[in-house]
Amino acid sequence: MEFTNGRQRRRVRAAALILGGMLAVCAGSFCGKIFCEAKETEQEVIDFVTSYYKAQSPEGIDTLADYVDDPLSEDFQRDLLRQRVTFQEGGIQGWKNIKAIVLPMSDGKHWVVSVSGELIVEEFDVGIPGLKVELVGRNEKGKLEMAMYDEEEFSDAFLKEVRELSLSDEIVEHSNEVATAYNDLISERSDVMEWMLRMQEVVDKEMVKELTREAALSEKADSEEEDKGEKSETGKGSYTVEKGDCLWEIAEKQLGDGMRWSGIYEQNKEVIGEDPDLLYVGITLQLD
Repeated sequence: MEFTNGRQRRRVRAAALILGGMLAVCAGSFCGKIFCEAKETEQEVIDFVTSYYKAQSPEGIDTLADYVDDPLSEDFQRDLLRQRVTFQEGGIQGWKNIKAIVLPMSDGKHWVVSVSGELIVEEFDVGIPGLKVELVGRNEKGKLEMAMYDEEEFSDAFLKEVRELSLSDEIVEHSNEVATAYNDLISERSDVMEWMLRMQEVVDKEMVKELTREAALSEKADSEEEDKGEKSETGKGSYTVEKGDCLWEIAEKQLGDGMRWSGIYEQNKEVIGEDPDLLYVGITLQLD
């Protein structure tokens, strides 16, 4: 949730990254039954979200995938990486005093939930207030899940309703309460603010490393796919000789049979020369 003051916005964003019972009386009328069912569902969502945030700890992080609808999604995997880094580098123990405000959506299968809590860090004697607005959904089997959704999956009307509920009076008031508590804390505790900034730097560095690694893997996969396509179209491929290569190893790795080295040699004799054991680094061999 963002606030008007730019400095507050940055601080609250940083806080968000680090990473009741039933009514006693319910009328017996049809409307009363619906009201009770709504309260039961609301409490179910609150319990589910509370459990999810309690699992955000060094001991529970491996169970977080069980709570989300798409654990392989890019958003979830990157959020998981952020949490692992802050747990390892920041001495984070988890969340306490978790509070959730649940607002149902018109489809009856999703809820917008404003979740606040205090982040417990080993080196501090106080919790760090934080808040995040989540989307919870019920899948086809009736199980609640944290929706790690891609905006393209939902209609404009659905996304508009999510935004409207996120800016409702209840959630804005909740957000303002947490923002006030957070700003009061860091105004009194410079060590907390320094820790927040340090953790942000650590997380940013790790995210850059991960993005670089993902880009390299993607480029390698694209290249391998392109090579496969060339081989399937022409029936041939090519190989660039590297230091330490010999024809037997090339045949075994590229063609699956070391005995086919002589065929590679005959096909590339003009490039290799009279001695099949003498391969020059950088030459390109054609492969059947």
